[in-house]
Amino acid sequence: MQVSYIKYLRKELEEYRLLLEAIPEGCGWQAQVFRQKQQKAAEQLAAELWEISKMIGSIEDPELRLIFQLRYFRGYTWARVAEELPTTLSADGARMKHDRYLKKTQSVKKEGAMGFSSLHSS
Repeated sequence: MQVSYIKYLRKELEEYRLLLEAIPEGCGWQAQVFRQKQQKAAEQLAAELWEISKMIGSIEDPELRLIFQLRYFRGYTWARVAEELPTTLSADGARMKHDRYLKKTQSVKKEGAMGFSSLHSS
């Protein structure tokens, strides 16, 4: 589970939507193929977001939980994440808080607990 994979799935869904809009009447079999691919991408995205939501739910710090939600669910850049926070945390501050949490949970995971290590990305 990485931000880049979620972004890829979202982009893929948008491309299928545009393709389906562009298919002329009488090309039903082609539309059906794209609808099936679109459905598969939507299911993959839903599965990824479900796993992330379970992990985010375990974060006790409300600001950190919001950082993860904005980054992973909305796909915001670090600058946009910082803008949406009710605090004066900068983009770099939000990213560092995120990264420190991942590093901390990754070290806990090595000791046998579940963490966010698979989410880490730029």
